[in-house]
Amino acid sequence: LAQGTHGGRARAPNPIAAPGVWGRAGNLGLAYFGAPTFLGLGAMPSVKECVTVHIGQAGVQTGMQTWELFTQEHGIQPDGTRIDDGYTDFDPEDTTYASFFHETNSGQHVPRAVFVDTEPTCINDIKVSNMSRLFHPDTLVSYKQDCKSNFFEGRTMASAFKIQETVLDRIRLAIDLCENPQGFFVFHSVGGGTGSGIGVEVLHDMKDQFDKKAIFQPVIYPSSNYSSCIVEPYNCVFATHFMKEVVDLSIMLDNQAAYSICENSLQIKTPHFSHVNRLIAQCISGATAPLRYETELNATLAEVQHNLVPMPTFRYPIVSLAPVRHAERGAHEKFNTPEIITELFDEKNYLCEIKKLNANRYLAAVVIMRGDGSGDTGDMEPSAASSGPSYGKKSVVKPISFNGCISTLNSLRNPPPHKTHTRAIKFCPWMEGSGIKLGIVKARPHIPKEFCMSDSSRQGICLGNNTAVRQLFVRQYVRFLKLFYHKAYVWQFIGANGDDDTFVEAKESMRDLIDEYERLLGSCASAENDRMQASGVSTTVRLMGQTTRAQENATASPERMAQLR
Repeated sequence: LAQGTHGGRARAPNPIAAPGVWGRAGNLGLAYFGAPTFLGLGAMPSVKECVTVHIGQAGVQTGMQTWELFTQEHGIQPDGTRIDDGYTDFDPEDTTYASFFHETNSGQHVPRAVFVDTEPTCINDIKVSNMSRLFHPDTLVSYKQDCKSNFFEGRTMASAFKIQETVLDRIRLAIDLCENPQGFFVFHSVGGGTGSGIGVEVLHDMKDQFDKKAIFQPVIYPSSNYSSCIVEPYNCVFATHFMKEVVDLSIMLDNQAAYSICENSLQIKTPHFSHVNRLIAQCISGATAPLRYETELNATLAEVQHNLVPMPTFRYPIVSLAPVRHAERGAHEKFNTPEIITELFDEKNYLCEIKKLNANRYLAAVVIMRGDGSGDTGDMEPSAASSGPSYGKKSVVKPISFNGCISTLNSLRNPPPHKTHTRAIKFCPWMEGSGIKLGIVKARPHIPKEFCMSDSSRQGICLGNNTAVRQLFVRQYVRFLKLFYHKAYVWQFIGANGDDDTFVEAKESMRDLIDEYERLLGSCASAENDRMQASGVSTTVRLMGQTTRAQENATASPERMAQLR
């Protein structure tokens, strides 16, 4: 499996180039499945910083739990000082965590983050919490008037109160403290007025100011059963339309799927938003682990983006987390690497409400494994009590075997004949033997004591670019139609400087996005059918998801359809 040399030139399949073309990969350690490839590790690159921006109630509350988890993982106390003597999972001299923290002359570690909300409650919660001394006061921006769950109200307030100018000024200050910034993480939801309206304005300004930097967007999409306001479909469709050209990667999250995981896997009878936010924080922690720790196989923002996004249209990956168990149940299971990777591709572990995953196709996937791999080689598995971070005597952590990960991923794509119960994970037919990027981090995951999730010595995250994500778009598109065809609540948006043309443009934009995914599925079905006919198999492949315009005709009268056209 080893190709190239240590620290010199390494020849590896270039994921951007055509099949059979070789490109220069440098001295980073990465694995991209052209066939499965591993490059020898050389000198690690300098720290590349990331700045996070949290907009609206959902973005602020999710960000609060995420930064709490980051501080605990890196031994940083609530006042910003760092415990660096005897921390278990990393070398105290390692400064990779500086990609998310800025160290001041007084030894305090300040998050590279900006929080903004038009309503002061969530920001005030941070100011009175035990982490109030962690954040710079200037990065906590709040106002005294909310956006009334109205997309256009948010855009109007962003200009009237110069919110976007203030936020961009704070972001520039954070960028000035970076030596080699690589991009941004923008946390927000698209169901409310602040996250959608102000989020769009801020993202557009960020794209204009920092067009060379990657913008990753962990975005919370509205749920079908858990709704905070009636006009969520309007805000969601507007935000999706206006953010098409300004975001490099949108990590799709869904409250309903998170609630289901809390109820079924964590055995929480009445999940609270705190449980959902801590679960999302675990996903963000896993996805950013290669940026905050020294890695065995690297996965930077640029690598993740280049491997996950074959075309700008298809930039909406869904995220899964494993293992997820209640603390009492976790003690009875052994979470080895094959089990974790298998669970990552199970639809019930995705934080998006998707169905019939096997009837859809993966365009690409990024799998990030972190933790101690000693249990996979026959060594004694660390107990749950000793698997989390601790202070005292340093323990030796063995990285997860990349050979084991590659073997498991290959067996999932092509299950052995004796595993008749296993369904193969299916990629687009032109992605034979390729499409998976693997990252390995030696640092073990951390579960906060306040969270009832079982501790484990290893954890996996999967970012899957799958056509099933269009189910989220279809769900909100149908809800949008039901409201708009009856002109329900339209007057509120018109009164906030909106117009009818924007409704029609956003509707057509969402429809076009759904059509793109369905055309892709049709191409996959045609290619697979041609291959089967060539091999003498008479079975016809039918893929899920033809959402035809006839369904729109059934939703509205012909007069209304003609008016909207």
